[in-house]
Formats: sequence, C-alpha cells, structure tokens
Amino acid sequence: MAGGDTRQEAARSALARQLALARRGRSLLHPFIGRTQCFEAWRHYPASDAVDVTGRWQFYYHAHGDSRDGGARHPQEHGHIHLFRRDPQGQLSHLAGLSLDARGTPLTWFATNRWVTGERWMAARQMAQGLNDLQLRLRGPLAGVALWLADMVRVYAAPLHDMLLARDEGLARHCEHHQASRKSAWENRQIAVWSSFPIDWPQDAVELQGQVSSQHN
Repeated sequence: MAGGDTRQEAARSALARQLALARRGRSLLHPFIGRTQCFEAWRHYPASDAVDVTGRWQFYYHAHGDSRDGGARHPQEHGHIHLFRRDPQGQLSHLAGLSLDARGTPLTWFATNRWVTGERWMAARQMAQGLNDLQLRLRGPLAGVALWLADMVRVYAAPLHDMLLARDEGLARHCEHHQASRKSAWENRQIAVWSSFPIDWPQDAVELQGQVSSQHN
C-alpha cells in the first residue's frame, strides 16, 4: 500500500472511531476519565498508564491545570496524551505529546524536554523509526483510543519525524549558544518544549482524502 493510501486509511479509521464515540454522546476524553466529577490536574489517566500488549509502547492522559508552568500547548487545551517508546527494561523515551481540547479534539503535537517526563533520551532518527506502521493494541476500555492514537501517529508520521529532528536541532543550538552541556539543557526548567506543530483536525483528514483521490484520477 502506498504511503498516501496508508495515511488516508489511518485518517478514515481515526475519524470513524471519534464518530462512534460521538454517537454515544462521548468524546476521546471519556475512555480516559469517564464521567468523573473530580478530574485532578497532574494525575495520570489511567493511574498506572496504558501499556500495549507488546510492552513496546506506553501512554497516559493528564492536564497541568495552570498555564503559568509553561505546560499549556494551545490556548484551548484541556490536557494532553504523552506517548512513549518502552524498552525491555521498562525505560521510557518520549515520542510525542498530543494536546486535546475539552471536546477531545486534537490540537497540537509537541516534543518535550527531558525533565518533563524523566525519559531516557533517544535520538530523533531512532525515535522516529516505524511511525508509518505503528500499532497500539490494548485490552479493556482504552483499546479503542489506543487504535485511534496509532492512527493519528500514522497520519502525521512525516511531520512527527520533522518535529523530533527540530527537537534535537533546538537542543544542539541551545547548547552551542549558551555553552551548556546536554545534561544541563535537559534539566533547564525554562524549556519545557523543544518543538511542536499545530494540526487542523478533522480538516487535515478531509484534505488528505482529496489529495489521494486526485492522485488516483
């Protein structure tokens, strides 16, 4: 299957999953937080994080609750998903964050500094391997949202790769400009995000559909 067709199918699948939730009066936030009346900032949803059946991926949803900490990725952000690669020893490397608004609409992808998640830093080219074929398989109430998240990664695989490269380039520029070590830059609390890019969902999916259709005509 061609790359465009792969992205088109992933976009179609992601939209279908959101529509199925909407028909039940729910959004993408519901699988994470349900109908809780006491959503807590900084708490992980689910509490022990979600780990896919292969043990290679891990994710959770949370919110910072206070934009003054530099955590707000978008003016309409409710919270965000953190997605990690997971090594056999359980060490985590942060692939990307995805901001969602209060209706569960995705807004922005972003790449954090190391102190934000305490991750094991992985170079962009290694981190971005296999994004076009990413699969997330879970059992239980987050199974559907895991499939949706994998769809979203496949749709945005190319710009995610570029974002991670920009993250590494931003780190290198900072170190050179400030004569700082990578370790000190990683722990610099003034830098929460190295790179990001906004998305226009679901319009991006609609435009992708049109682009692929025109190529086949």
